[in-house]
Amino acid sequence: MVYIFLVILSLILLISFMVYKAHKDSINYHTIKDKRIPRAFQRFRIFFISDIHRRSINEETLRDIDQEIDIVVIGGDLLEKGVPFSRTRENIRKLKRVSESIYFIWGNNDLEVSIDELVKLLEGEGVCILSNSSINIMKENSILSLVGLEYNPYEEPNFTLASNKANGEYIILLTHRPGDFYHLDINSKDKIHMVLAGHTHGGQIRFGPLGFYEKGYLQKYRSSYVLVSEGYGYTKLPFRLGTKSECHVITIEKDVKV
Repeated sequence: MVYIFLVILSLILLISFMVYKAHKDSINYHTIKDKRIPRAFQRFRIFFISDIHRRSINEETLRDIDQEIDIVVIGGDLLEKGVPFSRTRENIRKLKRVSESIYFIWGNNDLEVSIDELVKLLEGEGVCILSNSSINIMKENSILSLVGLEYNPYEEPNFTLASNKANGEYIILLTHRPGDFYHLDINSKDKIHMVLAGHTHGGQIRFGPLGFYEKGYLQKYRSSYVLVSEGYGYTKLPFRLGTKSECHVITIEKDVKV
């Protein structure tokens, strides 16, 4: 009887801890120094958030950002089936208080809802949707390009199409799945300076080193800096273990070292 009680108590404590972890926000600050960054974009800041899913963004978390943000990037899975559009609209309006310039790429769970309704909502809030397309951000006489890959489980990623109008001296690839970057051909990879991705949730529930996906990371791969977020939200159940509910502030700086 005592054994059964201890097992039940342990399960209750574990579930409570996983729910706590799923709602305990972490803001990760990254500084990327790269000699290829145009001087006009010195200390350009990106707020990156991915995989919001069912969550309402915590306004206190956004207020904790103590730096001026130039753009917001949403790395897909803004919502999923069953999430009311009213919650998604409110999340977008919260992010607009961080920066009016918001860019969005599709994730797999975004396709579970009415695409027409979601597009209408995003465009109505002034969000720029990048799906196998790019946008050039100009400062002074320099250009930084955001290239957004389409989420398509049936086709290989098409960087050539997505980057067709990218004229930037510095190119940032936005892709929901990290693997879509790694599956690109070498020539395409070498044109990319930074990658922002999500999708994996870091495995969401991990037992030590064991998880369905690897943990999030920021690392150099060939000539690209690759950031894979563990995501802000959760899918299906509000549980996390061994992973973080995270968002990111990325500052890019020109590396002047010879």
